[in-house]
Amino acid sequence: MFNKKNFKTKQSKNLKIRLTDFSKWNNLADSAREINDTRECFNFIISRGELEAGYGFKKLSLPKSQTDLTDYDVDVTATEVLGLWMAPMYEHQSAIDKYYVFFLNQNKQMYYFNIFGDPKLMIPETSMVFDELPFAAQFRINGYDTMLFSSPSDQTIGLSFAGVITYDNIPKFLSGCWHGTYFFLVTTGDKNQLVYSTETIANWNDNNKFDVDLPDIRGGLKFVISFHDDLYIFRDYGIIKLSLYGDSEKKFDIQNIYYSSSYIYPSSIAKNGDYIIFATQDGIYTFDGANVNKVDLPFEDKFISTRNSSITTASFQNKYFLACRIDFGDEEQVGIESGTYENNAVIIYDIETKEKSIMRGIDVRQFCVVNTPQFQKLCAIFRGEKKAIIGELTKDGAFFGSQLKKVWHSPWTDFGYADSLKKIKAVTLKPHTECQILIETEDGESVCVSSQDVEKSQRILVGLVSKSFKISFISQSQKAISCPEFDVMVV
Repeated sequence: MFNKKNFKTKQSKNLKIRLTDFSKWNNLADSAREINDTRECFNFIISRGELEAGYGFKKLSLPKSQTDLTDYDVDVTATEVLGLWMAPMYEHQSAIDKYYVFFLNQNKQMYYFNIFGDPKLMIPETSMVFDELPFAAQFRINGYDTMLFSSPSDQTIGLSFAGVITYDNIPKFLSGCWHGTYFFLVTTGDKNQLVYSTETIANWNDNNKFDVDLPDIRGGLKFVISFHDDLYIFRDYGIIKLSLYGDSEKKFDIQNIYYSSSYIYPSSIAKNGDYIIFATQDGIYTFDGANVNKVDLPFEDKFISTRNSSITTASFQNKYFLACRIDFGDEEQVGIESGTYENNAVIIYDIETKEKSIMRGIDVRQFCVVNTPQFQKLCAIFRGEKKAIIGELTKDGAFFGSQLKKVWHSPWTDFGYADSLKKIKAVTLKPHTECQILIETEDGESVCVSSQDVEKSQRILVGLVSKSFKISFISQSQKAISCPEFDVMVV
């Protein structure tokens, strides 16, 4: 005779984990347990809650004329483009505004072309050959809009409708801008100074300078920018505010308003709406004329690098673009990372929405915003294979036709059941989802499954057991990834 007993059996629980939002960057994503957090994502845009193809570049195309907006591809007269600038210029003879792009070729010779002019007319200036990459600033001299170019080893040269003129009385400069009725320059040299002039070049002399305390723990002067009603001068480790009171009396007030504990990269400074944005060895900062605030970068520890000497920046469509070097700390070799490079990433920061994204695998040498009444484009020149091409920004995730590798990593997640084993049975993807999904366990096991660009949903078997998992989406497609669903059994 047997005693009848009721034994309790362990009940498993089936979960449907649907990843409906990829848009949450999290500085503590490694310790957070929410699957939609990330601090490791590149070449995707995640602002709309799905993984979209990120930014890219293609060959620059421009309209044939102001009335015929049919585009043509721009092929420059160079085997390597070393510098790129754009400036509007008023031509008195025709009484119209013209828009010019200037570029420096492999021999450091200046060329230029009219954006709305003959697409094949790349005009060389044989008298404008530089020893090193020059700095540029636009000024009006004797009624002519003039592009000034100068470097520590090159005299200041101006190019305008009056021709090419070497200005012996204009000092070599690092940075320049208009403010009020004055044109300000930060000069080169160990004791760089802030000097100014009016439209009459004869007024440019040694007396036209502002006394800024040097030497100083904040370092030398490097960059000048007009912002709101004041002039701001960036030093190696600080910001100076210069306020003018009356154009004729030349009264002014100088204040040291910010000290930085980290070096400020002068080539990172850009004006964006109501802010100036700049980068230091400690991260990215916004400045509203009074307050300096640090931008929350989820990948900040990867950005800090003493090798960021080739930083370049641009402000475009209310976004801050910073080409820099990021030490991603993984075994990936994306794009140019398989060879030598200076920059390998572009950080994109939206000043209004605070959204961030990263391009990885391209080496941007210099940005240039082309801005006309008809169109605006963000252009760039590059190192490496595309060094002879001027590119323009796209949102197709491709670099001159080749899709960049796109990666998004989740944190380690336990799906809300920390002490239980879980089995990921399968993942279901929407139609037209083309990617790989890498699922890793805390024990070192992993499974990589692939989806195809097909018309119907795909359910892909996984069969991996662990207490916690890390999930990665990897793509080299322009197709978006949205709302994947994981079948999980808690055992």
